[in-house]
Amino acid sequence: MKHLYILCEGWRDEVFYKRICERVTGQEYEEQRELRLRHGSNWKSAMANAKLLLGRYKHIRGQQDICAIIAIDNDRAPAHPGAKPPSRTLPKSDLKKQPRHPALVQMVEGFLGADRTKWPIDVALAVPVEMIESWVLLLWNPDRPDLPLFSEASQPSAREYHGGHARPQLKDLCKAEAETKNLTLDTFFTESTDKDLANATAASASLNMFIEELRQWRKPPN
Repeated sequence: MKHLYILCEGWRDEVFYKRICERVTGQEYEEQRELRLRHGSNWKSAMANAKLLLGRYKHIRGQQDICAIIAIDNDRAPAHPGAKPPSRTLPKSDLKKQPRHPALVQMVEGFLGADRTKWPIDVALAVPVEMIESWVLLLWNPDRPDLPLFSEASQPSAREYHGGHARPQLKDLCKAEAETKNLTLDTFFTESTDKDLANATAASASLNMFIEELRQWRKPPN
């Protein structure tokens, strides 16, 4: 059984990523919690923890029984492959953001090299557009119309983008749909991982990228 590090924002996300990982790879993993990001983590802390983890394996030769999922919400950062351009001008705080997925790719390859087949550990990048709630909602219903960009309608940035009054945003929609199904939010997240992956990946380029990276992980020796 391989050891799995999941660097994400909280335990609900952690359960989601592990279940998707095990479903796609067909393997079980022993989870390592040493470097898990905590609630309120941001882009800077995510990169710092990822560098700390990958730095351990930079000079190791030969495959290790270690896997890692590095997850960070895109949160409207520009230049994510497959992301749709916003219909309006984003708030200044978003326009200043560094493109996250390209920076993560560059960081991982800086530590482990450009040839994935020679990496000592398996790594998959999870960068939801715009956040993990997007993937959860699309897993439940991949045919839904365009999703909103922000976390909650009450956010000042969401109100600014929508001219003063925002419709329900991603977290709002998850909470509402969970209530409609008489599910807790935790169960709503967990049960989303059992839904059809093919339709959801067709609807989300960012989810498809994550799934494809998991499919490249090497199986442990018998």
